Amino acid sequence: MKQVFKNCYAFDDVKISKEVIYVEDGIIVDDFDESEADEIIDCKNLALLPSFVDMHVHFRDPGFTYKEDLETGSHSALAGGYTSVLLMGNTKPTVSSPEIYNDIIKRGKDLDLIDIEQVYTITKNFDGKTLDHLESMPESVKYISDDGHGVNDDMVMYKAMQKAKNLNVTMTLHEEVAEVSDFDYEIAEDAMTIRDCYYAYKLNCPVHFSHVSTKGAITAIKYFKDLGAPITCEVTPHHLLLVDKGREEVKVNPPIRSKEDRKTLIEMIKNGTVDAISTDHAPHSKEDKANGSPGFIGIETAFSTCYEVLVRSGEISLNDLVRIMSTNPARLLGLNKGKIEVDFEADFTLIDLDESYIYKEEDIKSKSKNSLLIGQELYGKVKKVYKKGVLKYADN
Repeated sequence: MKQVFKNCYAFDDVKISKEVIYVEDGIIVDDFDESEADEIIDCKNLALLPSFVDMHVHFRDPGFTYKEDLETGSHSALAGGYTSVLLMGNTKPTVSSPEIYNDIIKRGKDLDLIDIEQVYTITKNFDGKTLDHLESMPESVKYISDDGHGVNDDMVMYKAMQKAKNLNVTMTLHEEVAEVSDFDYEIAEDAMTIRDCYYAYKLNCPVHFSHVSTKGAITAIKYFKDLGAPITCEVTPHHLLLVDKGREEVKVNPPIRSKEDRKTLIEMIKNGTVDAISTDHAPHSKEDKANGSPGFIGIETAFSTCYEVLVRSGEISLNDLVRIMSTNPARLLGLNKGKIEVDFEADFTLIDLDESYIYKEEDIKSKSKNSLLIGQELYGKVKKVYKKGVLKYADN
């Protein structure tokens, strides 16, 4: 299958070009005679970006599929321009056994919508202490996480990092000292981040820090990165968009921070400390949300949010945004995508950068509708999404 993508403005992490892109069997190739093409796709002067990769997503499957499932979550991801996600393990049962892990991976492949990667839990069933289940962990696991919980016991985390290093997997960490968070969530995040930066540095264990939200935490990460620690980190669109919202006003974990925290996160994006933007897409039913469940959906609006806050505002270039939404997270997950270069997979998202739209509840593809942005005017409309050259989403 030979395809030609024409009349597009192509952006990746380093270049902008008005070019023709050639694809054969889902892979970007050098040019060929267009008369050989099976399909010629007129991109109509849209921006063509490498499709986005989200390193922090909740699809609630198994166990909470009334909120989201693999299929609805995948359609939601495609609507946001994503073709790859890393799912967290706080399902029911938790992803602490090969059976649950393998079932999720198989069902994701059978759907053939997006690439689904799945974390394994650090401690068995999030009990905060048991690590024996890691010995039977499938070889295809790339990341382990107790997302939603910090590993509070210092010795358990020390041993977990040793195991992770020996098993050649990366930890992706939710940083929160449980005993402190009810009193001071800023210190709760900062303190555990500092501990785990130091452990990663001394043990030379790869660690990825999830949804970093405070000035103290991101400053510690930069410090240990500069020392050579094998650590990376992500921030979320909502922590870049919102400031000074209380826990009751916007229930999310970690909570919305101060203007100073937000300013520092943006500076750390600009200086390269932040490796990825991840959504922490967290679907809930209206009843669960009303009862205090933290988080909200965001994968469908992530690009528009970041495009407004970071690019249209003049903070960074669109190339820089591609770097932290596509190129870097693809590299961190070991995926052959995220760049518009020969031999990379043809995962493309076509966007009208100038089109504004009102985000309406009836347009949401997620099973859950708990978005903060319903009724808001957004810029940068995702028009089409291709995965290995196959059209997976088209805006109606």
